[in-house]
Amino acid sequence: MLIYSDENLEVIHRPGSSPFLLVTFNEMEIEANGSRYWGQRLCDKADIAALGIISRRPNWFPAASIVKAVEAAAPILKAAPERILYGHSQGGYAALRYRRRFDATTAIAFCPQVSIDPKSVPYDNRFARYFSPELHANMGISPDQAAGRGFIFHDPFHAIDRRHAKRIAELQEDTHLVPVHMTGHGTVRVFSTTERAVALIKACRSNDRVRLGKLARAARINAPMRPYQIAVAAMPRRPALADRLHVVFGERFAPMERINFLYHRANRHIRDGDILSARDQLQTALSLLPGDPAIKHRLRELDARILREQKVASAS
Repeated sequence: MLIYSDENLEVIHRPGSSPFLLVTFNEMEIEANGSRYWGQRLCDKADIAALGIISRRPNWFPAASIVKAVEAAAPILKAAPERILYGHSQGGYAALRYRRRFDATTAIAFCPQVSIDPKSVPYDNRFARYFSPELHANMGISPDQAAGRGFIFHDPFHAIDRRHAKRIAELQEDTHLVPVHMTGHGTVRVFSTTERAVALIKACRSNDRVRLGKLARAARINAPMRPYQIAVAAMPRRPALADRLHVVFGERFAPMERINFLYHRANRHIRDGDILSARDQLQTALSLLPGDPAIKHRLRELDARILREQKVASAS
C-alpha cells in the first residue's frame, strides 16, 4: 500500500508476520512506479513486514523527503519492535545515513557510498552527475547518524567501494565490515536468493559475525560475477591469466562485464605497446555496445595514433 509520495520518492507498506520491520532502499537501477519497491520478492516469499522506500530517479534519497516519509510512516515505525534498514549502493548509503532517523536496531548496507559530493569523494566520479547542491547539502554520512548496529558488505578488491566502506566504519560506531571477495560492486547479488537473504538478516540481527563470515564465504564461491572479477583483478599484473579466464568464462560474463573486460584489456594492450590488439578488442566491445561514446572516443584516439606512427615510419 502506498502511504507517501513526493517528487523524490515513494513509500510502500507491506504488512507481514516477521518480528521486525524491514525498511528497504533501492539501488539506482530501479525507480518508483506506485507499487513496487526494492526487496519486494524477498518480503513476499518470506512474509516479511516491510516499508519500501523507493526513489523516482537516482537521487540518493534527499533528506527533506526522508523526514516527511518518516512522519508519514510514524505509526508503522512505532509499532515495530525492531527496525532493520536494508539497501544496496545508493540504498546502502541511505540505510546508514538514516539509521538514527528511523531509530534502527540494525542497518545492512551493500557497497554504500559515504557521499556522492565530488568535493567529499574526489576518488569516485561514478555518481557525480547525480549530485545536486540543492538536494544534497551536507549529505555525507556522519557519526551522529549512527543508531543500532551496522554491517557493510563489500568486495575489498574493489578499491573505490573499499574506501567508502572503511570511511563509513571509521565515522559510525558499532559498524562492521564484512568482506565478500571478488563480487565487485554487485555484492548484494550473491545474497539474492530468499534463503541466503533470510540467513543474512538473521545473523545480523543476532550479531553473529562468525556466521556472517561463513555466509559470505559460501556465497562468493559460486557467485556468477566471480570469474569476471578475478580476470579484472589479474589484468594489471597477470594479463595472460586474465586472457585465459576470458577464453574459458567469457561467454558467461554478463553483457556489460564482457564489454568492460574488453575495454580495460585494450587499455592494458595500449600500455604494453600492442596497438593492433587493443584496436581489435575495442572494435569487439563496440560491436557489443554500438554507439557507446567512451569506446568510440578511445577508438578515434587509437586510430589517430596509428596514423601518426605510420607517417613517422613512412618518413624514415
